[in-house]
Amino acid sequence: MKRHIKLLTASAAAVALAIGCAGTAWADNAYVSGELNKSGSLVQYDYTRTHTFTGPISLSVNNMPSNYLRLGLRNMKASGGPQFTDSLQWNTVGAKSWDNILVGTRFAFQGRMGACTWFCDTNWGGNLTY
Repeated sequence: MKRHIKLLTASAAAVALAIGCAGTAWADNAYVSGELNKSGSLVQYDYTRTHTFTGPISLSVNNMPSNYLRLGLRNMKASGGPQFTDSLQWNTVGAKSWDNILVGTRFAFQGRMGACTWFCDTNWGGNLTY
């Protein structure tokens, strides 16, 4: 009888632990950056990441190019990697997110900056949570 009670107690503890962890989102974090074209034409980045939970992918930009920064996410499971999100635009440093992205989504960035001439900073960077 004692063995049966211990087994039930251990089983209940395992179920409670599993239920408690089921809602936990484990996100990956990385510093991402890139170089854009002064002309404002689109740049497609090929470095692919896989979203680790269902929910937002957020980017906190801390390095802005000379003009605005506009980024979207490309679907890297499809041929040619078409953009599957709206483009987000940063006019200053700060955080934005693409909401409701499914777990297991393979993505890469594509982006552009406002066109500029002469001496322009064409680099961007920030902390990605995915």
